[in-house]
Amino acid sequence: MEIVMQTIRIIDYENNVVYVRETPETFSDYVRQLITYVNSNTSIREYKTRSANTEVINCVIDIVKNQIDSEIVTEKIDYIAHRLLLKEREAQNKVAHMDINVQKGSLIQALLYDVENDKYTYLLAKVEHTDFVDESDFSFKSGFSKDMKKLWKSCVFEIEDIAATTFSANIYSNTVAKYWFDDFLELDQVVSDEVNTEKAFRAIESALNRNIKNIAPRDHLLLRNSLIHYFKTNDYIDYDTMVQSTLGNYNPVELEQEKMEKIIDKIKELPEKHKFDKQFSVVSSLINARIRKVYDVCQGIQLKITDAIDNIDETIKAYRDRDGNRYIKIKTDNDLTFKKFLHE
Repeated sequence: MEIVMQTIRIIDYENNVVYVRETPETFSDYVRQLITYVNSNTSIREYKTRSANTEVINCVIDIVKNQIDSEIVTEKIDYIAHRLLLKEREAQNKVAHMDINVQKGSLIQALLYDVENDKYTYLLAKVEHTDFVDESDFSFKSGFSKDMKKLWKSCVFEIEDIAATTFSANIYSNTVAKYWFDDFLELDQVVSDEVNTEKAFRAIESALNRNIKNIAPRDHLLLRNSLIHYFKTNDYIDYDTMVQSTLGNYNPVELEQEKMEKIIDKIKELPEKHKFDKQFSVVSSLINARIRKVYDVCQGIQLKITDAIDNIDETIKAYRDRDGNRYIKIKTDNDLTFKKFLHE
């Protein structure tokens, strides 16, 4: 891809100012690495513009149309940067009482042209910048890291027809950061949070049922409980992080480790197979509807689980007595229930 233009603007919402930083020729290498990283990132979500007239995409189209006019290009780049400044100030005001800070960093913008496919790509990336001491003169300066892990948010517009009425965008965000896609970029989700929550939970639960339930019931119970707990305690899901947390860090009780690894590989393929995003906000009401699980204990008695259970291993246990009788032992914090079954 040919880099048509590239810029850096430091967005300082605390002091309500945008700082311009010049980009040396060597910055092109970083931009190419960044666009490659963004395009290969599996933790992205598809969005679309609400129209061709919303502010950011309108500026992007003007940049494409007038790319040889440096004055117009600079004006539009600065407009986008100042719009982000405004939206970050608004977002910070909303969360300040919760002792939360919007991540402070630099906005990179770049226009790239794909000669082979005759299309443009416009990149917006929010990256970390920090204060550091310049070892040459020991002066305090600020800058951003070339470490791709310091990429916080990005948006890539693919522009094949500048006369189109809507445009698609791929978004990456390390947090829910609604202000980024909703307020700043004015984009709508292609697949809703409701659909993503339903599809993701249903697909993983089905995979656990097919591959584990009948051969390793204890592992199935623990993994399903871990999955429910993760969905219930995280407002925002990054699929790969969730899989690693609930499955990758799990030590199987009955399953062989090799079998466990194969199941994890299958679960990693579910987003592509079932067409849901790898990043989405959890709609907890949909999880609540799927939590209920009923187990037959004996004639006239059923065990019903209605929520994720902390330390499930310590809460419900099965054991046999010396005569071979099997029992379910359940820890209780309900005094009335305990007294009803207490035998002195």
